[in-house]
Amino acid sequence: MIGISCSRLEDLPALRDFAEAHSLGLELQEFAQPEILDGEWQALLHRYRRALAGFAGPVSLHGPFVDLFSGSVDPRIAAVAMERYRQSLEIAVELGAWLVNFHLNYNPLVDEPSYRPRWLERQAAFWAELAFEAQEAGIRIALENMWEPDPFLQVEVIQRVNHFYIGACLDIGHAYLYSRVPLQAWINVLEPVLIYAHLHNTTGVQDRHLPLTQGVIPVEPVLGRLARCLNRPVMILEMPGLAEIRESYTILQRILQRVSWPL
Repeated sequence: MIGISCSRLEDLPALRDFAEAHSLGLELQEFAQPEILDGEWQALLHRYRRALAGFAGPVSLHGPFVDLFSGSVDPRIAAVAMERYRQSLEIAVELGAWLVNFHLNYNPLVDEPSYRPRWLERQAAFWAELAFEAQEAGIRIALENMWEPDPFLQVEVIQRVNHFYIGACLDIGHAYLYSRVPLQAWINVLEPVLIYAHLHNTTGVQDRHLPLTQGVIPVEPVLGRLARCLNRPVMILEMPGLAEIRESYTILQRILQRVSWPL
């Protein structure tokens, strides 16, 4: 399955038309913003529900991520993250979403030897608790890489939780920018737990979410390999607007047709 991102309600009508024309899903991102979640989010939720009425494609949600640390050593900080993520699950239920995407937010600048193993322990406990709530809601959770220096962090957290409702999201732009591990290796390592992917290109310096036709990532071999993953991860074109998405969808179609991926 392929989907496209929508960052604002005002963009939804045009993106919905494009999604319906090509049988695509929609990832809604506006509810990731803290000013929304601390504002009149219920009113916005009702507006989204009206705008999505009759939409037959799958809907997913990008959860909040700004300054949220599920692996924090401070339990009160971790509790704030849990509160936000539960709020996201509530919103996802109301929108009929099948998945919510969250960042892990590992800090690679911490060079204390105990940081990584203790971070893994705290993350596993955190997501194990939320996994059962996600199951009750019927919504899967995808854990996305941001600053993680390698894919083994995601895999180990997910394997420790060992729950169907917790899987991995690979963001190819983040992996290229913040890791020295090749993208093909990211896919190879994540493949057993990979259920979701964010697609965009990058300058190699900034996280700009460029269309697939621009930037430094060699998209044909990377997306061709991604399409051959056993789990057939959902691919989301995560870009700022319809023009970039339209341009990228043409490229993605061509790549997927070469590997006989069902469109």
